[in-house]
Amino acid sequence: MEASALVLSAVIEAPVAALVVRLMGWPSRGATHVGLAAAVATAATHPQLWSAALWAYGRFPFWPAILTLEALVVIVEGLLIGWMAGLKPWRAMVVSLVANAASVLAGLWIAG
Repeated sequence: MEASALVLSAVIEAPVAALVVRLMGWPSRGATHVGLAAAVATAATHPQLWSAALWAYGRFPFWPAILTLEALVVIVEGLLIGWMAGLKPWRAMVVSLVANAASVLAGLWIAG
């Protein structure tokens, strides 16, 4: 299940990240590069998020746990995307936030 969640996250986040940069016209190494950076960042953070979520969900209420964990992921992925794709840090954080919001919403929708 974790592997399929990782693939789904990357498949959602990469095109969303590329689309954000393309629509905003932000200078970077290119929208495709931003999308690839988002996929790599997702692959780097997903195993840790998965482990932390399994630990946190039994100890804390669902919404505070998921919001805290996702906020940490947005920050780490934003830093990685900015570094890999040549985006200004605040723009990379916006890309990360939008891309992660899309994958979280898709995951919640699929989970029912």
